[in-house]
Amino acid sequence: MSKSWPRMRWIGLAAAAAAVISATPVVAQDDVFVVPEAMTTVPESSDPIKLPLWEWTGHHITQMITGEVLKKMGYNVEYIHTAEIPSVPAIQEGSLHASMEYWVANNREKFFKATQEGGGAQDLGYLGLAPRETWYYPSYLEEQCPGLPDYKALNDCKDLFATAETLPQGRFLDYPAEWVTNNDQRVAALGLDFALIRSGGEGSLITEIDSAYARKAPLVLQFWTPHWIFKKYDLKPIALPAWEPACTEDPAWGTNPDATFDCDMPLGEVKKLVWAGVKDKWPGAYRLLRNIQISNDLQNSLVLQVDVDGRDITEVVQTWMDENQNVWRWWIKDALMNPGA
Repeated sequence: MSKSWPRMRWIGLAAAAAAVISATPVVAQDDVFVVPEAMTTVPESSDPIKLPLWEWTGHHITQMITGEVLKKMGYNVEYIHTAEIPSVPAIQEGSLHASMEYWVANNREKFFKATQEGGGAQDLGYLGLAPRETWYYPSYLEEQCPGLPDYKALNDCKDLFATAETLPQGRFLDYPAEWVTNNDQRVAALGLDFALIRSGGEGSLITEIDSAYARKAPLVLQFWTPHWIFKKYDLKPIALPAWEPACTEDPAWGTNPDATFDCDMPLGEVKKLVWAGVKDKWPGAYRLLRNIQISNDLQNSLVLQVDVDGRDITEVVQTWMDENQNVWRWWIKDALMNPGA
């Protein structure tokens, strides 16, 4: 009974929404239908939908666009500043409710287990980002290390990359430890004489890039796209052996017959990880989460305003909401007409 009640309520709400459409004059902007505001005030539960904010600005942008659209529907939304690793079990148990931007390649096994039957979470599909994670270097290093972008050139130039912290090895700047990359295995499998140095997160990675460009200093690091940094600097990918599934499963595959991970990373997947209970508790919100799409260009443009121009993230998101009503109102309209689907 408790599970069917919200669904039945939404059937009535959908009918009411249809009545609102027929009774309310249609407002058009550039021949695009705008959903009447009266359709956006009918949440099934006043309990807060809790959205975690992870360690990078792009994730904040994605989550806050989601949250602000949910608020337009009348939902109570809370943003929780927390790390990625503890968020996944929290979403599985329902103390957090959705991460719209889960980079599956960082921990595919954890995502798979969380979204299988009994895992407590659900895969709501792709967000719309077209991601890639790999190793990058500043383009000016090609003069100092002519073999680049071939990964084999790194050993030839390891003295160039060495620091007091890593001598006699070269220095490789990696993600924080909790962002799983397998780069320790990758460096060893490719026979590279480099020491991995863990960064503190997105901010420290960007600081290192800024510093390297200011000094024309050597730097090789793990990074990702989409990101505004590629609009500011000419970072180029290291040419690693192309990824194939056998690379991480069969040591006999690839350049090193005794090791796995002797290859690049697979092209990324960014998916939506949602508490399975959202469908029954907030069926309209559930459909909305399915509908939301964020492109590389959209995220990059908003993150650039926050991280480079210094604008407040709340203002940036609100400006986008004000200027793109014909995007998010369609998401809401469909969610109201198809709750729980």
